[in-house]
Parts: sequence; C-alpha cells; structure tokens
Amino acid sequence: MKEKMKKVLVRFGPLFLILALEMGVFTSNAAACFGFYQPKEPEGMKKFKKI
Repeated sequence: MKEKMKKVLVRFGPLFLILALEMGVFTSNAAACFGFYQPKEPEGMKKFKKI
C-alpha cells in the first residue's frame, strides 16, 4: 500500500502542485464570501495580485 501511494504521488505530484498554485492565484484576487471573516494573506501571494 505504501509503495502504491508513493507511485501515485510521484506520478501526480506535479499536477497537484500546479493546481495548488492556481488556486492560490485565484484566491489572492478574490474576496471572502462573508464580510466578517477575511483571513490574512501570506506575503508571497501579493506578487500574484492583478490589482
């Protein structure tokens, strides 16, 4: 089981990395759904903002 998971992560790891980066870029340009909860944005994500 451990070897099978390792094979899956090695094969699809770059895809997960790309998806995570795209979600980070998308959420850095969007506001929170609720006005009372706006989490702090990491400093590294500021370079991906369009505005």
